[in-house]
Amino acid sequence: MYKLAVVFSLIINLLPLQYGFDWVSFNMTQRINAQGKTTRMDSRVFFRKNGEMVTQISSSDDIFIFNNKQGELKIYNPKENSVFKSVNYQYGTQNNTFYYFLGQVPNMGLEDVGYSIGESKMDEGMLVTYWYPPQQLAADISKVELVSDGDKAVFMGFYDNEDEYFKKIFFYDFQPLRGILFPNSITEIGYIEDDSVITKTTFNYFEFDQPEAKEILDMKIPDNAKLIK
Repeated sequence: MYKLAVVFSLIINLLPLQYGFDWVSFNMTQRINAQGKTTRMDSRVFFRKNGEMVTQISSSDDIFIFNNKQGELKIYNPKENSVFKSVNYQYGTQNNTFYYFLGQVPNMGLEDVGYSIGESKMDEGMLVTYWYPPQQLAADISKVELVSDGDKAVFMGFYDNEDEYFKKIFFYDFQPLRGILFPNSITEIGYIEDDSVITKTTFNYFEFDQPEAKEILDMKIPDNAKLIK
């Protein structure tokens, strides 16, 4: 369950104020291929502009994952009336690629977190830029490659200190969504030793400001829920 929260927190983020809605809900399907096996996770995501998010995992007896932009995480199992709690900035709803499209943040937010731009070039009509990390990240990341097609990012590649990719992220199937272009599909490839983990995430059935979604966002975990440590 702990790992599920990490996966979801890497994908969802803060919705922009200027697009005329207070909350949104949508379906999310993830297929994770690792060591020759594929795991599928289906969920309904409910997100409020202040960064509060509830993920209802339909394939796991309706487990609910609550998190916010401060990194407060709660995983609630209604069937067992149990809850797991943690606080970690990595779980924050700001730490994911979803935000950078819906929030229209330039350069996928790299500059905002301290990256500095290096060389850039054009390659088959695409703009390729390289970004270098702040000192606190330099031990793990040597640079980030960002490929843009016009105003939208279509690829991010993360390099280790041996100048090899350790993560690739592809954004595609763009469609207009409340005045912006949003990638309905994201594929992430993480390289680990001699293997890789491939995660494909797709989104659909977006609904805005529906009362049913607000009920989920306002849901409170019972005070008598058993705390799991």
